[in-house]
Amino acid sequence: MARDYMSIRLSYEAKFWLEKLQGHVQQVLDKSIDEKEIDDMEIILKEYLEKISDSLGGVSITNILKVSASSIIEKAYYYTENYSLEKWLEIDELVRNSKINSNLEVGTLTPRLYLDKEVINGLEQYRYDFKKDNMVRVVKMSYVIKNVLYAYHLEILGK
Repeated sequence: MARDYMSIRLSYEAKFWLEKLQGHVQQVLDKSIDEKEIDDMEIILKEYLEKISDSLGGVSITNILKVSASSIIEKAYYYTENYSLEKWLEIDELVRNSKINSNLEVGTLTPRLYLDKEVINGLEQYRYDFKKDNMVRVVKMSYVIKNVLYAYHLEILGK
C-alpha cells in the first residue's frame, strides 16, 4: 500500500467532525484491546522478525495503538466510496444546514496527512464529480474532505 503526505487546510466543521470521529474510534479501540492483547501482538511481531533473521530477535518492540486523522479520513473515504451522486447531493445539503459550536477548540486546521495513494486519487476524483455544471473550477479538496467526513460522521455517530 503506497502512501503519500498531504497537507490541506480543513474547514472548522471538517476538523470538528474529524476530532469527534477520532475520539469515538479511539474509545472503541481502547475498550476492545487490552494490555494482554497488546503483549500478544508484540510477541507475534517479535517471532515474525526472528523468522526473517535471528539477529532481529534483539529488536525492542513497543506497540501503541492510536487513531490518526489520516486513518479516519481513509476509513471515511472507503466507507462512502460507493455513494451515488444523489446521495452526495443530500450530504451536501445536510452539511450546509448543519450547525456546530464555533467556540470549541479543534486544534490545527492544517494537519499533515499520510494517506494511501488510492484514497488521494479517489478524493481528487470527487473534486471533479462534485463540480456542478455552472461551476468554472473543480471544488476544493477541503470541501471534498468535509463532505466525506460528514457522511461518515452521520453513519457512525448519527448526528
